[in-house]
Amino acid sequence: MLKVASKNQSDNQPIISLAEQQPYLMRAIKRLAQRGDYQSDASQLLGDLSGITAMVADKFTNDRTAEGIQEALRLTVGCISLGLSQAQLQDDDEAAINLLIEHGAERVFQQGFRLVRDLAKLPEVAMLSPFDNTPHEQERQLKSVFLKFCNADPNTFWGGHKNFQRELENRKKTLSVIQCAQWLRKHHHDGAIKEEDMDADGVLAVAVIFAVQGNGEIVARAGQKKFEALIDFVRLTQPDFEKSWAAFLKKFPAEHQPVIQERINTIKTTSIIALIQKTIETKPTKSKLASLLKELQNHGGSEVDIDYP
Repeated sequence: MLKVASKNQSDNQPIISLAEQQPYLMRAIKRLAQRGDYQSDASQLLGDLSGITAMVADKFTNDRTAEGIQEALRLTVGCISLGLSQAQLQDDDEAAINLLIEHGAERVFQQGFRLVRDLAKLPEVAMLSPFDNTPHEQERQLKSVFLKFCNADPNTFWGGHKNFQRELENRKKTLSVIQCAQWLRKHHHDGAIKEEDMDADGVLAVAVIFAVQGNGEIVARAGQKKFEALIDFVRLTQPDFEKSWAAFLKKFPAEHQPVIQERINTIKTTSIIALIQKTIETKPTKSKLASLLKELQNHGGSEVDIDYP
């Protein structure tokens, strides 16, 4: 078995096996070939893989070209490998081939594809639009995730399962941001905001910036007049921003508090907070207010409305 180590790797560090980094399915097949009498099982597995590849080619690639069949084979290898990686086999090639023979490769493929489908349903970015829920967009997202995370060359290194796990965690975090923003919109001081379009990062930024007032208001969207009122209020009351944010955080359900705390930690170090603090000492000119509004737009994006020129 070929083993390689980096030039700077010390003798007591683990050596990476290239063979062990192949797609899980290929490692399982190699283990099958090491058995004394494997022809029957190999024939069954070959039939399963051929059928799955033909199905993938029909639905996701071009089944009329050699390139389409080849891509379908790579997707089959990757999706089955993804299913095996999530089957709690402790990276055991023997257990993997046993699972494939006993339950069939198609079942393992479906397990992998279910993971792909669940990932595709999670938001990739913290933006919502009615278009996201259309059948065409959902189908496009499913195909995009399938092609991205299940394309595996049978003969080379494959880290698709690790990439998949990282993407899953990232998308779960994005979903948490969206759900927190939806909570803020529902509790907006001037009545719930029900529009489907939403920039979740913008909602959180606006809410955290306006929370410096410390007056208990939840502001999920704002305009120029509202922002000028914020400046006037801060100049008049001179609130302690840290105490204001601490009180603001307590308003949230427990599941949203980590998200809003992270956003407070980010926003508090930005220039807009320092500029708002300066207005306590010196009343801003019209040009300064315009600069402050521009800063607010940079953070809030489409969640900042311009009320008048």
